Amino acid sequence: MALQNIPKRLRLARSARVQFGDVVYEPGGSCGPRVQQDYQLVVLLEGDAQVDVAGREVRVAAGQVGLFRPGRRELFRLSEQRKTHHTWCAVHPSMVTGALAKSCEAAPDVLPVTRRFEQLMELGLSLPRTVGERAPGLVESLGLATLQEYLFAGERAVETGPDEPDALRRALEWIGQDGHQAVDLAALAREAGVSPAQLVKLFRRHLGTTPIRHVWEARTRRGAQLLRETGLTVGEVAFRCGFQTPFHFSRWVRELFGVSPRALRTKAWER
Repeated sequence: MALQNIPKRLRLARSARVQFGDVVYEPGGSCGPRVQQDYQLVVLLEGDAQVDVAGREVRVAAGQVGLFRPGRRELFRLSEQRKTHHTWCAVHPSMVTGALAKSCEAAPDVLPVTRRFEQLMELGLSLPRTVGERAPGLVESLGLATLQEYLFAGERAVETGPDEPDALRRALEWIGQDGHQAVDLAALAREAGVSPAQLVKLFRRHLGTTPIRHVWEARTRRGAQLLRETGLTVGEVAFRCGFQTPFHFSRWVRELFGVSPRALRTKAWER
């Protein structure tokens, strides 16, 4: 067997139905042909892959993740010029409901790796090798969550359109992270990698709003969830969601939900 076809496996965590893996191939490596048995997510960290899927060409570049479905014959041809480092998550079809399987069929073949997807993959890969025997449910829950995050990202890509710029995606990913960091337009533009004026233009064109309004609406909805699901005071919720004062948070709650934070909590708890 040629040296480039002997991969170096770095990390592995698995149960009977889910596997997370991390592998490096030398330049010119390949994998297959094989018939895919699982719903497999393949993330390219370095290099690239040209994949023949039942006669159809699928390309996965660094920073992207590809979804490969069961029953298809596949042949992976990896970069000729550099090493190819990829991770994967394989979920057995027995874990996938009929509705989820339909979503997998409709999902894009390849998507950019989101921050949340990257975090789920890292959680799966950080598990010890023995976890599949001692706590298989942990591996399987993470595997299913990783697959569902891919589908969620695919649905969002369809909603916003295929021409959604990477800068807008980066900004939305940052906004979607929990946290209470101070934010202004300049800071958000730096996260997105564009000028403030360009970011405003992107938000107006694709989402019909401004970047800062989107930030406060997202933080208000996060705060409303905390009000419904925790016993934190209104001030504590406001701080955790990035508001400078409880008054600022209350004003946004009234604007989005039509009631005060305390009334919103009371309504939820009395159901």
